[in-house]
Formats: sequence, structure tokens, C-alpha cells
Amino acid sequence: MIRNVLIGLFTLCSTQLSYGQKSAELGPTAGRAYYLGEINPETHVGRGVGSLSYGAVFRYNLNERWALKLNANRTRLSAEDEAMDLEFNQARLAEFETRLTEITANIEFNFLPYRIGIKERSFSPYLFTGFSYYWFNPSSNIGGIELEGDQRDQGERGNGLAFVFGPGIKTNIGRKFSLAFEWGFRKTSTDELDGLPNRFDELLELGKDYDNDWYVISGLMLTFKLTDEGPCPAMTNF
Repeated sequence: MIRNVLIGLFTLCSTQLSYGQKSAELGPTAGRAYYLGEINPETHVGRGVGSLSYGAVFRYNLNERWALKLNANRTRLSAEDEAMDLEFNQARLAEFETRLTEITANIEFNFLPYRIGIKERSFSPYLFTGFSYYWFNPSSNIGGIELEGDQRDQGERGNGLAFVFGPGIKTNIGRKFSLAFEWGFRKTSTDELDGLPNRFDELLELGKDYDNDWYVISGLMLTFKLTDEGPCPAMTNF
């Protein structure tokens, strides 16, 4: 019985070590963020769409296929009807901007075996999903008239939970560094990111309470490998 257990542990650990030791990474992030909602319903690249985002990332690799990741990001989201080539937007002439801070927790899946410092496992596309907790503080106006107090659907500050998902790609830089690029979509739990009230103003629908806002953060992550976990604990005494 004991012999069978030891053989099973040895086989399991050998298999795990053959395709992925646990390791941790830490580094900075920088990229681009933009908003999708009533003011910008569909434009991903264009005039007035996108601003700088920056932050930090911690990744814990469970093996060569799976990893857990924590991000902290800071950005400024903005949009204006005048920049949108839509008749409705040109009639409403709303605009907003907000500082946004988020903390995300994600799980990653690598399509190819990946490990920092191993030439044969130095590249992989991946998918990630998880959740983000974010803080925002919009300043909005319609036709040049700033919305304040009860003209808005919220107080001066807000926060919420968003569902996060997207693709990425990662590659080794030497034996200790990894460079990744990812495009992450955040579906928020609120329609108040842009500060527009969910009501009609004469013939115009200012906001849509049935259509929550989104924001997107894409960019680069440069991480440094902090640790490698050693041999299987069950085998350290043999």
C-alpha cells in the first residue's frame, strides 16, 4: 500500500515538474484604455478614443498552462458625441471624462506550454478571465452644460464590479523577463460610468439603464521572475 502511494506521488510530481514548476512574476504595465457606452457605442480606434493607462501586475504560474494574475491599473476615460459619426450623437452633444482605478483578479490559460527562461517554452498566446473592482468619478456635460447633483444618476464618486475577459500573447526576454501584450474587456455592473442620466430630454434619450457601460484596457506587461518552487515536497526526504 505504502509503496503504491509513493509510486503515485513520484509519478504525479515527475509529471508536474516535466511541464511546469510554480513561479512568481512582478512588473509594470502600460497601455491604452477607452470607454464603450452611450457616447461611444462601437468605436475602438479613432479620434478622441483612448488614453494612457499604467499600473502593475503580479502573476503566479501554477504550471506551464495555468496562471493566476493580479493587476492594479490607473487611467482616464473620456468620450464626446462630437467625435462620433452618428446623427444621434451630433444632436445630443454630450461628453464626459473620469479618472478610473481598478484592481483585477484573473486566471490565464496558455495555449502552448510556457515557462520563463526555457527556450523551448518561450512563447504562447493565452486567454484570461476574471473580475475587476473599480472606482470612478465622472464629470459630464450635455451641450456644454455641466451635469451636477440630481441631474446625474449618481453621487460624485462611484464604484462597482466588472467581468473581465480577453486574449493575450507572451514571450521570454532572456532567462528572467517576460513580455506580454493583452487586450482586456471589462463589462461593468453600472450604466453610470459616463455620468449621463437615464432619462429623456425632449426627444433625446440621454442614457440607457438597460445597457451597462464597458471599458477596455490593452497594453504591455514587462515582468521579472521572482521565484521558482523547488522539487515536489513529497520527495524532499528521499
